[in-house]
Amino acid sequence: MPDSAIAISRFIPEEADDDAWREWHVFRRARAAQINPDDPVIADAEARLDALAEKNPNWDEHWMVARAGTRVVGSAGFGFRKPDTAHAQDHAPYLGGGGAVLEDWRRRGVGGMLLAHARQMMHAMDKSILSLSAHTESGHAFLLRAGAVAKHRAVQNRARFEQLAWDTLRAWEEGVAMHGLTWERHAGRVPLDRLEALMPDFTRLIADMPMGGLDHAPIRYEITGYRQWYDVMARTGGAHHLLVLRDQAGKVVGLTEAGWDARTPDRVWQQLTATDAAWRGRGLARALKAAMFRQIRNRHPEVALMITSNAEVNAPMLSINRRVGFQVHRRIVDYQVTREALDAWERSLAG
Repeated sequence: MPDSAIAISRFIPEEADDDAWREWHVFRRARAAQINPDDPVIADAEARLDALAEKNPNWDEHWMVARAGTRVVGSAGFGFRKPDTAHAQDHAPYLGGGGAVLEDWRRRGVGGMLLAHARQMMHAMDKSILSLSAHTESGHAFLLRAGAVAKHRAVQNRARFEQLAWDTLRAWEEGVAMHGLTWERHAGRVPLDRLEALMPDFTRLIADMPMGGLDHAPIRYEITGYRQWYDVMARTGGAHHLLVLRDQAGKVVGLTEAGWDARTPDRVWQQLTATDAAWRGRGLARALKAAMFRQIRNRHPEVALMITSNAEVNAPMLSINRRVGFQVHRRIVDYQVTREALDAWERSLAG
């Protein structure tokens, strides 16, 4: 049964006062220490600025907090495509979410109360599928009890620059020359008009990326998300790195991108790496990754760690990552639960 001391309320960054923000930051830091103890935590003031920054105009999100008195002991966020935006109908059935409960407040109904709010949102917005993820045993157990089904498994990999075989990486990067391919390199920023022109190529190359059994809308890259990210980087001093490979006709046959945040200067996040199906098996993906390592080392000598994630079913990319120098850091499972399953779960709790 839910703990009667717990109260669930909406957390609206624009309306929260200083006391509410202090309570949230105490929770945020405690949660990070429990879930990601080896990773840095950005300063409270920066986290508040991030929450108040202008959001992607195509998406909306609702944040909920669970309080025991004034103490925040759990939180959850739920995001969805705005109904009046392009391709909104493709996204209409889906609600995405995530959350956490502090260790000393688990098994007291806090997660269930937060999930019940998601169920209410699904009914109010006519959403039929909720997507969530977990990487801890307690998270897996909670979602399975609620009727969620594991649909996709991913691996977060990390590579330490000090352990990389730089001569091998350089040889891989230079090896694409034999195929008559040319490089397009952007370090720090990509002109937004150039980036927008590449959105169809991003979308084309990610289309056949393994997604396990996830039920999802077609993945489309949109310039609006990059514009929002660039606005954040203008404040924080971050960097966007993009490398593109083209064939002799000028067609994009491979690309990779990475993001660096000056607030966590020792690490960089590699995002999409993808190659055209017709060009696979010729070393393009490993050349792209090798070239990105070298560009990051040249532009950000303080970086010691590169982080990336890959689907467990994407065996070729996982093999490339191992050869490049990545090691498994964490395994993540993406779950989905239907509105009907949540209704049944709610009835079981009431009964």
